[in-house]
Amino acid sequence: MTSEIAVMNQRAVALAADSAVTLIDGGKIIVRNDQKKLFNLGEGVPVGVMFFGMAEIMGHPWDVLLEHYRKSAGAGALPHLSDHAESFLTALDGLESFFPPARQKDEYRRLFASVLRFVFRLAHYLYELGVQGPDEELLCQAISLVHERYHSHSDGRPRRDLPCFPPGFASRVKRDYGDTADEIIAYSFSAFSLTQPARDQLKEIAVLCVVKDLFLEDVTGLVFAGFGADDHYPTVRTYHVSAVIGGFVKRALADEISIDAHNHSAIGVYAESEATYAFLRGIELGLEAEIYGRTEALASDLVDGVVDSCTGVDPVQREAIRRQFQSETVPQAMAQWHEDIGGFQQEAYINPMLAVLEIANRQELAETAQDLVALNILKKRLTAQNQTVGGAIDVAIISRDSGFTWWKRQGG
Repeated sequence: MTSEIAVMNQRAVALAADSAVTLIDGGKIIVRNDQKKLFNLGEGVPVGVMFFGMAEIMGHPWDVLLEHYRKSAGAGALPHLSDHAESFLTALDGLESFFPPARQKDEYRRLFASVLRFVFRLAHYLYELGVQGPDEELLCQAISLVHERYHSHSDGRPRRDLPCFPPGFASRVKRDYGDTADEIIAYSFSAFSLTQPARDQLKEIAVLCVVKDLFLEDVTGLVFAGFGADDHYPTVRTYHVSAVIGGFVKRALADEISIDAHNHSAIGVYAESEATYAFLRGIELGLEAEIYGRTEALASDLVDGVVDSCTGVDPVQREAIRRQFQSETVPQAMAQWHEDIGGFQQEAYINPMLAVLEIANRQELAETAQDLVALNILKKRLTAQNQTVGGAIDVAIISRDSGFTWWKRQGG
């Protein structure tokens, strides 16, 4: 795994990344501490690149692809940071010397199999929640939920097709990879008697998992940070990248942080950085989720207890009261509590740090980025976990006048 941090103000952005890489060999987890994850996009270009998640794509490490980009396409001056990011990602499309068409079916196989693993994990999660029924029924429910998720967001908005693919690309995926999808479905679910609607949904998912703006598969996170020629202040853009299908790289913008006249400082936290989150927010994410979950369950139990104690109320009216409180009052109260606690965290923890970073010099930005990564290394060591975050910490500073400068680098 990885811990990476971006710390920025109006003058510069500092990037820091650990050097641990996790390898799995026959079920055995091996961690090495020699992986470089932070790079300059190009000589003389004020843009840094970090990666987390998958360290390669179709067998090619990201540092090799970056080196190829520097030598072939060239990373010259472009107006905005977004242009630099899109230039690199677009250069990967049609790159047959690295991604031969004959191997792209294997890449599709990996992507779709990764999504089906998510389906099985979701079915197991439904079982742990207490959903009753045989394995086939749980799997059908999981397939239906994933199918729905590919079609629409949780608020009902239709999910868009990814703009990185040309119009009509879904038909091309269905034509070129349909037989492969059928083989994977038959192999993965050979032990289960799925309903025909579930099988039809799986065949749709086999296409949707490529073209839709949703990444349930294993992904790489690519973080681009710095300046374009026309950018007054730094920007950080994060992309999800997963596979090369039909000559195109599946990718989407996941997040953007920009410094401007109103937002004078910011911290970006990426990958396995729980200790950093805890430091910034005043509470560890897992504990926060546990508190919210238990409080909501307690509120629901209290509603049931109060309603059940009203023995003199008409049963129909009593159930109507229960439904109103469980479906409206409790969720609204929990949402308000989340908002209130979030506001307190912002004022008590986050804003004071951002105020200090707003006036920090470049060295202070670099030291802060390094220390925030070091927090995650310390947590892994003191909690006797696998050292999936660790090793040397690379740190770079990027500014308009000095460009990309190493502040600390493996090997000196």
